[in-house]
Amino acid sequence: MSKQELFDEMAKQWQAFEAAHNSKFKKDAAAARKAASALKKLVTPYNQASVAEGKA
Repeated sequence: MSKQELFDEMAKQWQAFEAAHNSKFKKDAAAARKAASALKKLVTPYNQASVAEGKA
């Protein structure tokens, strides 16, 4: 994945996290945790893609 594709996916996950975080329903807390985990998993590939594109 390119840096821009990873960024777009991170932005999508952030929006999902923010919406679930601001909800008052208990089930949305699980959705917020899931989105936060997905964000965490995207950070390393983003860093690697950013460095690779910077070297190119």
